[in-house]
Amino acid sequence: MSVYFGVDEMIVLTMHALIIVACLLLGGATAMSIQSGRREMIGLTLTVGGRVVVAASSAAAIGGWSSSTDAVAFASDDAALQSSPFTAYKIISDSSSNLTPNLQQVTPTDLNRILAMAGRGGTVWLGEHHNSAIDHQLQANFVRNIHSLRQGAKSQRGKSNMSVGLEMVQIQFQPVLDAYINKVISASEMKSQVQWDKRWSWSFDNYLPIFETCREVSIPLIALNVDSEDLGLVELGGFPNLPREKLQKYISDPVGFAQFASMEYYKTYVDYVISPSYDMHKEMGILRTTITGQQLQEDMSFARFFSGRILWDEGMASNAYEWTKDNVGGLMIGLVGADHVKFNAGIPGRYQRMVSRDDEKKVVNCISVILNPSLIDTRPSGSVSMVSNTDASVSGVDNLTLQLRYPKRGVDPESLEGRESSTTGGVLALADYIVQS
Repeated sequence: MSVYFGVDEMIVLTMHALIIVACLLLGGATAMSIQSGRREMIGLTLTVGGRVVVAASSAAAIGGWSSSTDAVAFASDDAALQSSPFTAYKIISDSSSNLTPNLQQVTPTDLNRILAMAGRGGTVWLGEHHNSAIDHQLQANFVRNIHSLRQGAKSQRGKSNMSVGLEMVQIQFQPVLDAYINKVISASEMKSQVQWDKRWSWSFDNYLPIFETCREVSIPLIALNVDSEDLGLVELGGFPNLPREKLQKYISDPVGFAQFASMEYYKTYVDYVISPSYDMHKEMGILRTTITGQQLQEDMSFARFFSGRILWDEGMASNAYEWTKDNVGGLMIGLVGADHVKFNAGIPGRYQRMVSRDDEKKVVNCISVILNPSLIDTRPSGSVSMVSNTDASVSGVDNLTLQLRYPKRGVDPESLEGRESSTTGGVLALADYIVQS
């Protein structure tokens, strides 16, 4: 039977879990057990149906676009930029009563320069499909081009000007990545020592051009992911099952972590993205084991599933933020799954929260890009069949959901009032940019 959690119930679960986590990290004691979750599986979603609880708009008005003022030209010849064929669009969201977002086309040269962010540090999140060789080739090209464009950019003395953050590698293996970049070990040795086949499983060869580029030009590779041993402990016994020092490793800002989940837009994001994902996992019968393979007596609860997801996002955002804080003016290109990027409520929103916490006036860029999005990427998990997704892909970007509408605080999104444009609190864009090969 399909299980679905509405917005009100989700708020209770969210705040119940996060308030206790904040107490744990700040030194408070509790005897309550928080249930946590596991990573959202990437794969075929064959279920049809599902529920869309917020307004969505399709693409329209594709037109020209000129370079941003942030895209300052570097001492680099355009012809020197390595490229693979792609079309790029900037998403122009619309929170007015019209609720009609637009796509504006961006040239590949302009997009490379925008992402290089002349002289400014921050992050660029390239949302990928883990099994797509095309996505990884695009990532390799972006890394080469951005590195070329940033050669004249300034960074703090002795610090890195640029890095590549990896969801694929858990933070316990950072010394292995360092040894690879410093040419102490080979790529095959790196693959073995980070336990790639056991902990990631997607094709190593597809990522190899990225790794080789970083090694060739000495771009640090940064492990972003939560150690599976720690996530497994949370799946079995909740956040209290992790020692405080390990929780602090992933959640450095417990107050902000809890407050993030109380925002109106986040409730809409959870209802649209995470709740249907749990529903799909339950229907597929894949919630009986932890990330480390331990058997559960019954399906993982939604609270566990949800907690695992937010620990994953918070941990990666935190690790990225620590790097950019230590490398002033440096740029991290984060290679992560598209689900962690879309609608700004995963890693990008959390990273931006951390920047604002430390310095509200600080100018640090955080740009989200989704590579080769399809219909299935922008609708609730399980609501699009593979056949429908393939048919829609023929029309390119026209059927994508470009934004989510969320209501003003205190307005029930399920009510008639909640569906009126006048009660709109704002919108969440799918991403800053989308790229289609």
